[in-house]
Amino acid sequence: MTDRTDDPAVIEHRLLELVYTTDAPITAMALAYYAPCSLEDAEHVLDNLVTRDRIQLEVSDDGTISYVFPNRYRLSPRIEPLPPPRDLVPHNRFPLATRGGREASPLLAAVLSLVVPGAGQLYTGNVLSAILWFVLVGAGYTLVLPGIFLHLFCIATAASSAHRLNSSTARLLASGR
Repeated sequence: MTDRTDDPAVIEHRLLELVYTTDAPITAMALAYYAPCSLEDAEHVLDNLVTRDRIQLEVSDDGTISYVFPNRYRLSPRIEPLPPPRDLVPHNRFPLATRGGREASPLLAAVLSLVVPGAGQLYTGNVLSAILWFVLVGAGYTLVLPGIFLHLFCIATAASSAHRLNSSTARLLASGR
């Protein structure tokens, strides 16, 4: 719900919107409802406009007070541009990770890292991690045994990275972002 106001400038602005977007008779009650403001504030703004000869006051036979705006005609409401729609899931920099809307495969990430160290991390969108694993495993193979252990660890982290990517995507979808 809109907050109530007592600012005459705001009430007058809402009055102009009411006048030029509807065909409704203008009364203090209609303005108080539309602005939203107190009935006294609406009457004050309308009476002020009457004293400045901006609008005219009319009293009907039954005693209803209404306000007439000379040359009143209905305008189309001002259309404000809509903000661009937000994606539910942020675009992945590397579309291989969610090929065709499918989840990233931890098995495929592990196999890619088995073939080329760091390729599984690259598949899940972790470029820096992919480069580091490629360099570390390559350096580790100079001593053979550390290279094997690093390569196995690289394969495990690639599968884990794909799994984390899938669970973060699922959390984003569940939260509605």
